Amino acid sequence: MEFLAVWRDISLLWLIFLTLIAVLPIGVIFFFCIKGMLWLRRMTKQVLPIVQDKARQVADGTERVSQQVVRPFIAVHVAGARIGGMARTTVTRRKQP
Repeated sequence: MEFLAVWRDISLLWLIFLTLIAVLPIGVIFFFCIKGMLWLRRMTKQVLPIVQDKARQVADGTERVSQQVVRPFIAVHVAGARIGGMARTTVTRRKQP
């Protein structure tokens, strides 16, 4: 019976070794993926505030330029509304209460 126990132990060690060979590359890949994610997170924490500031500057510049472009059209519309209102009040007659 002791002969079977030795072979049982050897076969268990062999199965553990084969499993280790199959699992080890996946573990190494996961290890480097985690290290890469940590590096990427560190880099984004450094770069993202700069990108956010530039995006805010672009948005502010776009808002300023769009206000300058639209201002004459709004002024023309307001002037037209004033003229139309004055024309309506001069042409139409108000009812006396």
